[in-house]
Amino acid sequence: MVDERLRVSSSGIPFRLQRVRRKSIGLVITTDGLLIRAPNWTPLYEIDAAIQERESWIVAALARQRARLTQLTEYRDGGHLLYRGEKLAVEVRAGLFDSVDLTERHCIVTTRSGELDRALLDAELMRHARHELPAMAMQMASAASLPLKAATLSRARTMWGSCTSDGRVRLNFRLLQLPPALMRHVVAHELAHLLEFNHSRRFWAIVKQLDPQCEAHKRAIRGYSVLLEL
Repeated sequence: MVDERLRVSSSGIPFRLQRVRRKSIGLVITTDGLLIRAPNWTPLYEIDAAIQERESWIVAALARQRARLTQLTEYRDGGHLLYRGEKLAVEVRAGLFDSVDLTERHCIVTTRSGELDRALLDAELMRHARHELPAMAMQMASAASLPLKAATLSRARTMWGSCTSDGRVRLNFRLLQLPPALMRHVVAHELAHLLEFNHSRRFWAIVKQLDPQCEAHKRAIRGYSVLLEL
């Protein structure tokens, strides 16, 4: 479990600490900043020394992470929201009611405070995803005669999707921010697990049947992984 308290190293780098069962200290760059994964027995002074030792790498990695995230989605008035692979211009207005209006080119956010509300945007994305992603999974499964029992949404911060051994698929609502071809690739990946609960050659052969461009899509989706951490 991550300790949500924000600590600051002696070199001035903020970080959060996660105590885990491992033998060494791990440094992970997330959209929330630096996450340290360390054994339960590791004292704070050793963690601080590890941060100092890799300070230049940490600073550069944090800068690259911020740049990647800003390139994809910039949550501010005049910024942009990634939606179906397209960047919609974000416009924030003050009004009597909170609402989000997604058009082909714009994302108009109206709030009583006149300030951008991230939770409001996520709720709107979830609403659209709830109508589209499960239906996509059911349609693809039906067309391929795959035994899909149900498709639901998730807010996981590490995975685009998952599949259970009893035939149920969960899809991350942020898939709706990806280009449609990549959405379908993730769905194909999870549906293939209905027949092969592994990543064997047979599994990837099934994925390719559902998504003939799976190799290109598998590479392309890596560039969007930072969205999972929002």
